[in-house]
Amino acid sequence: MSSKSVPELLREGCTILRRDGILPTVRAGLRVLDLNYQGYWWYLRYLYRKTCRRNCQVTDPFTVIELPPDRITHHVVDRIDRWDDLGAVRDGDWDQAARPLDELIKYRSVIDHFENGTPWQETDVYREAIARVERGESYWNGSLTAADVEQRTEHVDELYETLSEEGFKSQAQRHGKPLREIVLSRTFDRSMEEVAVAIGRDGEPLFVDGNHRLAIAHVLELEQIPVHVIARHERWEAIREAVRAATNPRQLDDRITDHFPHPDLEAVL
Repeated sequence: MSSKSVPELLREGCTILRRDGILPTVRAGLRVLDLNYQGYWWYLRYLYRKTCRRNCQVTDPFTVIELPPDRITHHVVDRIDRWDDLGAVRDGDWDQAARPLDELIKYRSVIDHFENGTPWQETDVYREAIARVERGESYWNGSLTAADVEQRTEHVDELYETLSEEGFKSQAQRHGKPLREIVLSRTFDRSMEEVAVAIGRDGEPLFVDGNHRLAIAHVLELEQIPVHVIARHERWEAIREAVRAATNPRQLDDRITDHFPHPDLEAVL
């Protein structure tokens, strides 16, 4: 249950209803009551695409691999949603249009705060968040008021302290159960997730979601972090399928073996 008072929750509910409509309001209410089954909806959409063979991988869509965070330097520009595109395989040139991470306001601001010592109030994300909530908009993980924005900065500071003191644990390590079970539980919320990436045609990991965690991993210069692979380019998925189907490594040609070692290929062996 939320720690906020009933009047506070009702005010927030009215704001969400006016701004977004009835369905988002119901979803918010279910989260407050610890009855959030939205993870099932995302998983059912994946199963539908898989059954209909609609650009969907056939392996586990909750694959978590370990990557050096310094390998993740660019983000996806074409829209890939960590949930709507769960397990997706996409063609086209979306991976070729990736842009540097520092173009992302949240990522850039976290780096600015922890690496350069810039107060939150002077960061781009804070100024943008305050401007938006004053216009009655929601921004920065659902902040609706200036107090919410302050609470968000405190949360990120606490996250930094936790990661620097305890290390970058996977959600499975933190909660004692695999990511699939976490997502499909009624108490799941978006904070119980890994940094999300998409894999391009040549195996390059491209950032999708999880600005705070990835930026902190870069500041701390961590060697490895867990990432959830949301989507893959169809050329990379073809390589994974060839590896999965091979009964002997000598069956694989140089086009494929040149990519070894790669955590996303090791995951299907």
